[in-house]
Amino acid sequence: MTESTSPGEADYAGRLIYKGAEADILRGGWQGLEAVFKVRKPLSYRLKVMDDAIRRQRTIHEADMMHAAKAAGVPAPFLFHVDVPAATLVMEFVEGERVKDILGEAPAQAVNVIFEEFGRSVARLHSSGIMHGDLTTANVVRRGKELVFIDFGLSVRTSRLEDHAVDLRLIKETLVGAHSPIAARALEALFRGYAKGVGLARSRAAFKQLQNIERRGRYARVA
Repeated sequence: MTESTSPGEADYAGRLIYKGAEADILRGGWQGLEAVFKVRKPLSYRLKVMDDAIRRQRTIHEADMMHAAKAAGVPAPFLFHVDVPAATLVMEFVEGERVKDILGEAPAQAVNVIFEEFGRSVARLHSSGIMHGDLTTANVVRRGKELVFIDFGLSVRTSRLEDHAVDLRLIKETLVGAHSPIAARALEALFRGYAKGVGLARSRAAFKQLQNIERRGRYARVA
């Protein structure tokens, strides 16, 4: 299926590969290269002037966060073009497999390698004051031996321990909920890689804050 969902004058056409609440993701071509278009769609429940401003600001912000991640040493898709009026990011198509899709058949040693590197990459983000905001196995692509982090739409600049612990909580919940057979091994490797990246003291503080967040969640459900 080929669709065009561009809200601006530019026409970004391609095969729809993901339809989100805020944006459509299409795979197509850009100047002879395989590309992905992230098109932030107009939302009718917002005033148009406000909707345009929000979509454009979020497009610029996500591009900035992708550049910041790469500056921190974390692989992210190469940006070909940032079309602010059309609220669209044009980026490389990352050849590889989502971590989500390879864990079912991955041997134990592969799980260790993948998630220790996963933890080191998250540590690089946090050490640079970046919270990914949507840290799941669906948003990391294994390209060869490299892990490429995608979807920085919810990322923010923050050095708060609480925010970094929220990142860790989300990946932990994803592993326990969607990959339970390998969750314990994967988390052990992830936390090991994270500790190597941020240092023992910071990692202990982050893990303690993670436990505090989980405890608050349990109390809220009981109440």
